[in-house]
Amino acid sequence: MGISIVMLLAGTASPAMGGPVPSRAAAGALATAKRALGLAKQADKRSKLALKRAGTPGPPGPPGPDGARGSEGFDGSDGPRGPKGDTGPIGPAGANGAPGPAGPTASRSVSNGSAVDVSSAATVIDLASGPLTVPFAGRLIATATVQLRNPSADPREARCKLQILDTLDAQATPSDISQTFASDLAGEIGHDLTLTVSGATSKPAGTYNVSLVCGESTSQSLSAERANLQVWAAD
Repeated sequence: MGISIVMLLAGTASPAMGGPVPSRAAAGALATAKRALGLAKQADKRSKLALKRAGTPGPPGPPGPDGARGSEGFDGSDGPRGPKGDTGPIGPAGANGAPGPAGPTASRSVSNGSAVDVSSAATVIDLASGPLTVPFAGRLIATATVQLRNPSADPREARCKLQILDTLDAQATPSDISQTFASDLAGEIGHDLTLTVSGATSKPAGTYNVSLVCGESTSQSLSAERANLQVWAAD
């Protein structure tokens, strides 16, 4: 629009300066102004189109470097329990635990200081005066010590063993709970020998008499001077 005004002014001033006549100059200026207006419109249109295209985002550029790692988040909830795995190998045995309390026990102990003739098999000492009552099934253990004396100048051979009897069974007979131990006494009057005999057996609950039986192997003179007997039971 500014160009058109300039051209009109130029056409008006031309006659005074010897230029073209006013009508022809005005027509030329108007045509020039129209062309300038058209160019301005096209420029405006193109500028609007360029502006519109400029607002459209272009293709993404290459990714930038990774940023710093953020702070640790909260733990999520536990997932469902998985299936049971295979059983592993057996591990080494652990250390032994503390010993448990002792089980029930029962016991008896007797002594005899009187001489007993054992030239033939005889009971030296037993529990006849107070049999051992055992209220449980268990193992009966007995130990007896006897002092044997040879009254002769000839040698002697003594044989001793432990036996047990169930006193509540009228049909029962004594049974051995030890081996028969043989001991030689020198051929000397008054020669003494001390012998210890031990034995054991498993029995049900009951009442029992335990005895020490000794004798001279050829029925020669021999005496048992004194003896001790201990019997106890444990489950």
